[in-house]
Amino acid sequence: MKLEPKLREGFYMGLSNAILWPLLHGFATTIAVADAPWDDYVKANERFAKATLESSRPRDLVWIQDYHLMIVPGLLRKARRRQRIGWFCHVPWPPPSTFGILPWREAILEGLLGADVLGFHTEEYVTAFLECAQTYGPYEVDLDARTVRVGARTVRVIAAPIGIATTALDALARSEEVEDELVRLRAKTGGRRILLGVDRLDYTKGIIERMRAFDRFLAKDKSARERVLFVQIMVPSRTDVQAYAELKDEIDRLVGDINGRYATTGIVPLQYFYRNFNQRRLLAHYRAADVAVVTPLRDGMNLVAHEYVASRIHENGVLVLSEFAGAAAFFDGHPLLVNPYDVDGIATALEKALAMPATEASARMRSLREIVRGLDVQRWADGFLEALES
Repeated sequence: MKLEPKLREGFYMGLSNAILWPLLHGFATTIAVADAPWDDYVKANERFAKATLESSRPRDLVWIQDYHLMIVPGLLRKARRRQRIGWFCHVPWPPPSTFGILPWREAILEGLLGADVLGFHTEEYVTAFLECAQTYGPYEVDLDARTVRVGARTVRVIAAPIGIATTALDALARSEEVEDELVRLRAKTGGRRILLGVDRLDYTKGIIERMRAFDRFLAKDKSARERVLFVQIMVPSRTDVQAYAELKDEIDRLVGDINGRYATTGIVPLQYFYRNFNQRRLLAHYRAADVAVVTPLRDGMNLVAHEYVASRIHENGVLVLSEFAGAAAFFDGHPLLVNPYDVDGIATALEKALAMPATEASARMRSLREIVRGLDVQRWADGFLEALES
């Protein structure tokens, strides 16, 4: 199925990415709903629903993914009363005070509640959705049972935390190709301790705040500029959106400023890559990093944190993690949790991570690896489908 360019632009860029993405992440002040192309969003959802009906049978399970397709469950329900329909949200879900900003809040709730099972990463998001249904809809909501009554139907709302393919990633992390890449990487970094950030270019990822924290870390410890290397990998994203272009410009300026003030001949404290890395090279960086700095301002789960932990085959390394990433709800205090808006707090966490005794770091990482294995993506998929089938 293809959408014509104008419809795709309005649906994907104009509404999904310019309005829904920031609002669901809690950045309501960045959106302008007055002229938002809601009609394009509805039309695109109608196309997806039509394609689903044409390619499925009434007894099939239908599992719809993410905020781009929130109207589809309701459209399918109108066409097939007995179809088993699930929907999963890969991003955070905001409280009613934020969700209610949307002029189409009732239509979105009606669309989503066409499903039999709605899935979110955390209990926090589940509660927020139920409160939205309670606030903005004529529905009977049971907060304890995690259900919404829609006419004669009962919709279940579940926490279903997603993970990664841990077995495959562990095998690749141990591969000869990654080992060779790791040797080359360590030779280039001259034995320095490595802090690592891996993100898609997005204002929700806290990249600016993280770099400012590294700036303050260097200012406090003058010798660190020659002992510590921060590697920031940033994957291009939505390059045709003005806000993202401006964010990249700001990051470029900040990188240049930090290196201009702290670099010495032959040693640059902050290395910054704005491109895609293949999985082998990315895993080599995960394995080389003494500390992963994962500090989004808000994130549904954040699988970079999972990938770093899964790559630590020798059970060493330290994870510095935003308390506003969904992963923080499952990692039981084993990372160093930070407020991603607190630049001084992140700088202090970097010091603590680099100074952490090896025995403590190993104990924390061992526990994290057990948790990440338990959140494997296949378990997530099997669990959601089991809920949908029942």
